[in-house]
Amino acid sequence: MHMRFIQRLVPVALIGLSCLATAAQAADKVKIAIIGGTGDIPFYLADAKGWFAQEGLEVEMITFDSGARMIAPMASGDIDVGTGAVAAGLYNAFEREITIRVVADKGRNVKGMSFQGLMVRKALVEAGTIRKVADLKGRKMAFTGPGANDSAVIDEAARKAGFTFNDIESVYLGLGAQLAAYQNGAIDASIMPEPFRTNVMKTGAAVELMAVADLRDNDQTGVVMYSDSLIRKRPEVAAKLMKLYIRAARYYNDSLKDGKIAGANADEVIDVMAKYSSLKDKEALRAIVPSAIDPDGRPSLESLRADLEFYKAQGLVKSAITVDQAVDMSWVERAVRELGPYKAK
Repeated sequence: MHMRFIQRLVPVALIGLSCLATAAQAADKVKIAIIGGTGDIPFYLADAKGWFAQEGLEVEMITFDSGARMIAPMASGDIDVGTGAVAAGLYNAFEREITIRVVADKGRNVKGMSFQGLMVRKALVEAGTIRKVADLKGRKMAFTGPGANDSAVIDEAARKAGFTFNDIESVYLGLGAQLAAYQNGAIDASIMPEPFRTNVMKTGAAVELMAVADLRDNDQTGVVMYSDSLIRKRPEVAAKLMKLYIRAARYYNDSLKDGKIAGANADEVIDVMAKYSSLKDKEALRAIVPSAIDPDGRPSLESLRADLEFYKAQGLVKSAITVDQAVDMSWVERAVRELGPYKAK
């Protein structure tokens, strides 16, 4: 009796030890700060397809209303990964010895797939008042905040047309508020991303004057950032996470066709976007222009340098920091070496 009990107990004990080992392997918790838009699709896909879990990562995605609000919790180590635009605030964080690194591309405007547009109040276009960038001089333009990519792009376009960002009347409004401002005539123009771009055109309040990619091709709008704590204390977790991110970014690229989510994997990608992002309407997701994401995850350093030059010219960044100090390409390079070259489907 005693021996039979022990014989039965041993397999149970082994199962228990196996479960403990599995739990230990799955103990790598990663907190990712996201905006919650469609541009966070690589993280959504990696989670939905179970890739994070397969690699022993327990990922928690936490939604923030802006990239600027991610800086403090990333600096303290409460957040491991951040997503969003590279604004002046990120460079200024280095002055406070907060060494957050840009590690991958998360979204950009390219010719044929520009998810942001230079929008103008429709009444002004119909009246012939605004027909080109030069006509924006002295006009009231809305921006989501000071020291961001949209301001730098407008300054670049304005200089080509013979004026500067300082010749525009800047108004700082959230994207939702911009929709209402167009309708009541409070603003004349702004740069809007999807789905706001499509929504404001549906209301008839604004039209697209130009795609942002026509103002600056390969314009870097969103990036993935790693906290100093993740890089120094858990480099293998950081490497594993990047490999999965690039794998998912490639899966997303396979779903793109003719500037829409209409290629291979399109239905699955749209289902995942509708489940995870703030845009739930699947037909709207099929209609929007999606953001471009490099299948190897490499951000456009040229675009980031143009933005930083503008921030410094505006006095928003006063230090001598460079883009190369803020960007760490080693994580995507390692992931690409392990995954091999991207082969489009």
